[in-house]
Amino acid sequence: MIHLSYHPAFDAFHAIFRLLRLKFRRDVSEVEVDKLRILDYYLLFPWRASSIRLAQPDLEVRRIAKKLEAQQDYATLPTGETLLERMRASQTAALQTMAQDGVIDFELLRNGIVKFKAFSLPDDVKKRIDARNEEDSETMKIIDVLGKYPLLGPDGLKGRTTLLEHRYDKI
Repeated sequence: MIHLSYHPAFDAFHAIFRLLRLKFRRDVSEVEVDKLRILDYYLLFPWRASSIRLAQPDLEVRRIAKKLEAQQDYATLPTGETLLERMRASQTAALQTMAQDGVIDFELLRNGIVKFKAFSLPDDVKKRIDARNEEDSETMKIIDVLGKYPLLGPDGLKGRTTLLEHRYDKI
């Protein structure tokens, strides 16, 4: 018997939508690929933010994450590091597709930087992005806080979340 299952974490087209949600929420023009990947992870799994080592002013994130635990789906998912690594393929495909379509700079993407170019979206897509961000306002609060942290170093996003190795970062 064949069992098919779907999870948005492994869907490149869903990843494009999530990356656009992050871009329009944070209104950022340039960000490291790994930082974008981590933010994407917490956009999908906000309840996992309860285990992040946070700065004192940002401890509200833990309360929000605990509250969002009720939104967990019933899928059995691996640990954070393993799950983020498994998401890499769909995230990479999404970024490459966006680069191919001229949404992000292809040359900088090769160097680990996502730089959004000037582009326009159809009005209905932009409305869906805005509506989804508004609907997930608590999740977006988590993204806003995490987006303020730098990527590198022990106090950076990689070190605080432990999703990616940070001990060998050049800082």
